[in-house]
Amino acid sequence: MGSIFAVVKKDLKGYFDQPTGYILLVIFAALLAGLGFRQLFIAPEASMRAVISLWLPMLLTLFVPAATMRLVSEEQRDGTLETLLTQPLRTWNVIAAKFIAGFAFVSVGIIASLGIPIALETAGDMDIGAVVAQYFGTFLMTASYVAIGLFASSLTRNQMVALIIGLSIIGLLTLAGLPIVTLALPSRVAVLIQDLSPLTHYGSIARGVLDLRDLLYFAALIMTFLSATYLMIRGKTVSHRSPRYRNLQFGVAALVLISLMVGWFGSFIGGRLDLTEQRLYTLDSATRDIVENLDDIVTVKLFTSQDPPVQISLVTRDVIDFVDDLAAASNGRIKVQKIQADTSEEAAEEAERSFVRPVEFNTATQGELQIKLGYLGMGMTYANSQEVIGFIDSLDQLEQQVAGNIYRMTLKEPKTIGMLYGHGEKRRDAELQSWRNQLERSYYVEEFDYVQEGVLDATGRGFDILVIPGSQKEIFPDLFNEIDQYLSEGGKVLILIDPVLIDQQRMRGSANNPGMVNWLREYGIDVGTDLVMDFEAHETLGFQSAYGVVNLPYPYWPQVPTSDNPNAKAISGGSPGAVLPWASSIEITNRFSNEVQDVEITPLLTTYNSAGLDIDYDDLSPRSPRIEELSRTELKERHLAVSITGRRCPPLRAVCEIDPEDVFRMIVATDSDFISEQMAGGRQPRYSEHIFLGLNWIDWLAQEDALTQIRGKGERFRPLVFSSDLHKNIVQYGNIIGVPALIIIIGLVRFFLRRNTTRKVYTRGR
Repeated sequence: MGSIFAVVKKDLKGYFDQPTGYILLVIFAALLAGLGFRQLFIAPEASMRAVISLWLPMLLTLFVPAATMRLVSEEQRDGTLETLLTQPLRTWNVIAAKFIAGFAFVSVGIIASLGIPIALETAGDMDIGAVVAQYFGTFLMTASYVAIGLFASSLTRNQMVALIIGLSIIGLLTLAGLPIVTLALPSRVAVLIQDLSPLTHYGSIARGVLDLRDLLYFAALIMTFLSATYLMIRGKTVSHRSPRYRNLQFGVAALVLISLMVGWFGSFIGGRLDLTEQRLYTLDSATRDIVENLDDIVTVKLFTSQDPPVQISLVTRDVIDFVDDLAAASNGRIKVQKIQADTSEEAAEEAERSFVRPVEFNTATQGELQIKLGYLGMGMTYANSQEVIGFIDSLDQLEQQVAGNIYRMTLKEPKTIGMLYGHGEKRRDAELQSWRNQLERSYYVEEFDYVQEGVLDATGRGFDILVIPGSQKEIFPDLFNEIDQYLSEGGKVLILIDPVLIDQQRMRGSANNPGMVNWLREYGIDVGTDLVMDFEAHETLGFQSAYGVVNLPYPYWPQVPTSDNPNAKAISGGSPGAVLPWASSIEITNRFSNEVQDVEITPLLTTYNSAGLDIDYDDLSPRSPRIEELSRTELKERHLAVSITGRRCPPLRAVCEIDPEDVFRMIVATDSDFISEQMAGGRQPRYSEHIFLGLNWIDWLAQEDALTQIRGKGERFRPLVFSSDLHKNIVQYGNIIGVPALIIIIGLVRFFLRRNTTRKVYTRGR
């Protein structure tokens, strides 16, 4: 071991005794921070996912070959390799020492990038477990690239040639995982080629999951190129005509073949460690409780393709893992049937009967654009009930959908939601289709037009929950009296109120529904006829200009986190928050009418302490002078959604008689657009998490705690919120300039220390 460390020390001195090593580190650190923060500020989120998945692999593709090109080629050029091999060192010892030295040097650059997540943590709440997994995956990919660079260096005496060879091999492996290659190949070949790419396995780890299959792949890739390096170096000391050399070739070929088999076909081996904060890729305890306590068998039919399109091959693997975990957790209560729907007419007909149909995907086989069909859907049956997920495009929210479907099928009497209409509320097909579709998986939903019917009688109609989805016309006192009566009987109400209506063509606002604002004062809250603007946590939107669409920060669309208290997190099911466009403030006054008693008010959505109020809303453009004026006024937290519980007397009665069991629940949010199709629906929703926040509120109102807990599990949006411009500049330029400057300072210190050492005059002691 001592001889190995001696070689490692020699090679590391070669890196750090020359300016080339410091130049490489400075360029790598500066480029990664610069490109990374550019991406982070486009989508300001406290996450390393964009940096890790996009820029780090690209820079490592260039950085590692440049760092490893000298490891063996320089020894060959100077004629010192033969001398090194004649020392009491085995060839494997030399290769291991070179590999460790190259890996250690490149790791210094990766460690220097740790300043980015550390700095981001000061401006947001990062998923530390996911960051740990991402960096672990980065070191694995780095080790594999170092092995490739070492192999390239062993092929030639010329360092530039070694650089080009290393870049070519790593570049080809990287390209193998990109759609530009995989879509041009037959699916069966494309899947194998995709599995050969480090990007495929690195992307899996970047989610925050250490999968044994990915670890085996990187181990196999490292061993493959180290074995090839052994053949190249060992072959220099053995005659190529001797049987010994042929045995060496056969032995190395066998080792390479075994490594390739392990890496390629290790995908059939299960086992993973989920490091994400919410254990996003591990079954939740609430899901386990549901499937463990089933009183009858649930049959899950998973329909896949025998030869899946490359676009869904990795998702197919993850979905199969999920249903296997689900079956294992159910103690035999869930029976899983895996059906390859494209293998026979009977299988295709079975998929059709389960309402699972194939989806078309583009391929470019043989130079022509072709269409390939792929199945990835799921049907569930329980007794006489049936649920279906027609197509699964990702694991996001899959557990919530499956568990919610099973829960709904096993419910004896699902609760009923009454949707109030007649005052310009948002309708299902035009504006609330996605949210309503999800609601109807667990509840009966009935519509009620108050203007046509004239009487609400929510209890008589069997409404367990009443929803008022964004009235745009005045509501009169008679309806409020009926809602009061419903609440006095322990009713549950979700009110999505828009105190200011927005004319998006003219970008102006107008006051709306003052009657509801006045009525809500009886329950201890004052809904402002204003618009909340957050000057730190807000969306960047595209606006039309004379030269096309430009992206501009827009404070009127604040990013609002869930309020920081246990009750709010329980009611919202762990949801991180939402983007509420053109929402109004809620002030908790705790001044109630005499009929309302035992009230508890909980803020659900609260802005950061960087929010102001626009009470004029005559110019809502992104360049409105009001933005600059308000940004200099006093800013503080603003509530945009609250829950209210308590008891109330029946209205219009001389004597107040309250049943202690009749506790009402109410949620008030000052925006109805956040769950609309424009925001959260469609084929590619921008804010799909809003749907589940709205469902969680319904679950809390209905006191369906199991569904709330399951739906609360999801990848959180973690906004970056800087306390000031100085804070932002320190975070950004501390990494772009500060870290490279620190590397330069260390290099200069080492240079002067070495120079002083070489200038010392040594004299013979007496």
